[in-house]
Amino acid sequence: MRISGREKVFLWGGAAFLAALLVFLFAVDPALKRAGELKRLIPQKERELRQLRLLSQELESLKQAKAAFLQKIPAEERARPPLSRLDGWIERSGLRPNVKSIKPSSSPLGEGMVVDVALEKAELPPLTRFLYEAQSSPGGFRVARISVKPRYTTPKYLDVSLQLIFYQG
Repeated sequence: MRISGREKVFLWGGAAFLAALLVFLFAVDPALKRAGELKRLIPQKERELRQLRLLSQELESLKQAKAAFLQKIPAEERARPPLSRLDGWIERSGLRPNVKSIKPSSSPLGEGMVVDVALEKAELPPLTRFLYEAQSSPGGFRVARISVKPRYTTPKYLDVSLQLIFYQG
């Protein structure tokens, strides 16, 4: 079987066309699609980068503010353990018999010690005295959550749940 010159040209042309088609389908077309995707994503990623830079600056300013805040706390107050300070506030306000539980734990964000305090049958004047003692203390802490509910049987008494965060300095 002999192949004529015209058939050879036809076969070589078909093979070249098939090779070009395969190169286009498996190399050029995916590259063009990916380039289009990347062109579309560039502005979005630039916006995200700007936001990230702004958040980074905000984080730095918050770190500086926290450091300045912790420097304002007197050294002797920083040296006292948080539970000791809490115990002093409870003692001075007269809430010792009303303490149901005190549960310390570490903060999930690493910002200090979290203490959950539960009080039962507390009256309003000692509770107010306790909150005043806590607020007027120079130590670094904040009340993260407070819940005050009157007792169902005797509304004169209150059930109180506090969550305090003591900052470490």
